[in-house]
Amino acid sequence: MKMKRSIVCLGLATLAIVANILPVPRVHAYTQADLNNINSRISALRNQMNSYEAQASAFAAEANSIQAEINSLVAQQEGLKTQIQLKEAEHEQIVIEIETITKRIEENSETVGYTIAQFYYNDEITTLERIASAKSFSSFIDEEVRLSSISDALSAIIEENKNLKAELEVKKKNAELILEDLKTQKNQLAALQQKQEALLAQTRQNEAAYRSMKADAASQKAALEEEQQKILADLARRYNATDVTAGDPSKGGYPYSSRCPQQKDAFADQWGMYICECVSYTAWKVYSTYGYMPYWGGRGNAKQWPANARAAGYTVSNVPKVHSVGISTAGTYGHAVWVEAVSGNRVYISQYNYRNAATGYRAGEYSEQWVDRGMYQYIYFGG
Repeated sequence: MKMKRSIVCLGLATLAIVANILPVPRVHAYTQADLNNINSRISALRNQMNSYEAQASAFAAEANSIQAEINSLVAQQEGLKTQIQLKEAEHEQIVIEIETITKRIEENSETVGYTIAQFYYNDEITTLERIASAKSFSSFIDEEVRLSSISDALSAIIEENKNLKAELEVKKKNAELILEDLKTQKNQLAALQQKQEALLAQTRQNEAAYRSMKADAASQKAALEEEQQKILADLARRYNATDVTAGDPSKGGYPYSSRCPQQKDAFADQWGMYICECVSYTAWKVYSTYGYMPYWGGRGNAKQWPANARAAGYTVSNVPKVHSVGISTAGTYGHAVWVEAVSGNRVYISQYNYRNAATGYRAGEYSEQWVDRGMYQYIYFGG
C-alpha cells in the first residue's frame, strides 16, 4: 500500500481476526481514541528513528572522512619512509667516499714524505759529489727534476683530495639534516594519525550509540504496532469483518503476486506505489478493469485517495458497487480494498497487505473476506 517506502498500509480493515482464532484479551472495549493514541506514539517513535538514523548516518559519514584522512596519513608516512631509506643510503655512500679519500690522502702523504726524505738525503751530499756519482751530468739533472716534479704533483693531489673531502663533509652534514627533518615529519604524521584514530574510534562509538537508540525505538514501535493490530482487529470484529480466506489462487491477477511478500516495497509500480501494498493492488485492479488508473505521484496513501479521486472528477460514495475501490481512512495511512461483490449491507472484498489468519499474519499477502459496508468509502472509477 505504499506510495513511497514510508507509506504503510494500515487502516480500519487492516487486520480482522476471528475471536476464536486469536482472542484479544482486554479489560475494556477499544475505541478510536485508543487507536489514535497508538498511532501518535508510533508516529513519534518513527520520527525518533528517523532522527537517530540521520545522526548515525552523519557520524558514519564523518567516520568515513576521518578514515580517508588516516589512509592519506599512512600513505604520506610510507612516502617519507621511502625518502628516509634513500637518504640513509646516500649518507652511507658519502661516508664510504670520505673514508676512501681519507685513505688516499694518507697514502699520498706517505709518498710525499718519502720524496721529501730523498731531497733531505741529497742535501747531505754535496752537489759535486752527486754529480760525480751520477752516470752523467744529464742524468743528475733528470733525477733532480724528477724528484721535484713528483713532490709538486703529490702536493697538488693531496690538496685536491682535501678539498673533495671538505665538500663531502658538507654533503654528509646536509644529508644528516635532511634525514633528521624527514624523521621528524614522519613522527609528526604518526602522532597525527594516532589522534585521528582516537577520533575515529569515538565517532564510531557515537554512530553505534545512535544505532542502538534507533534499535530500541524500533523495538518499542514493534510492540506498539502489535497493540495497534489488536485494536484494529477488535474494531474490525465490531464491523462484522469475517470469513477471511486466501481466496483466488491467482491472487486477483496481480502481476507482482510472485514477488509478495518476499520483495514487498522492493520497488514501485507504474503508478509510483510500492509493490505488495494495498494501494498498488487496487491501482492494478482499476487499470485491468477499466484500462486506466490516474497517477497520483506523491499522494498514494490510501486515506488520500478520496480527495485525489474527487479532484480528478471521480465519484466518492458511501454506497458500495461491484468493481469499486473501498477506502478506510482510519489509522495513519488508511487501507484500500477491491469490491468483488455486494450483498445487502455486506461487501465481499479482495486486498493485499492485510495481516490475518489467512495470510499467516504476514504483511504483503493477498486475502479475501466479507465485511460490513460501513467500513469504507467507495470510489467509482467506472462511472
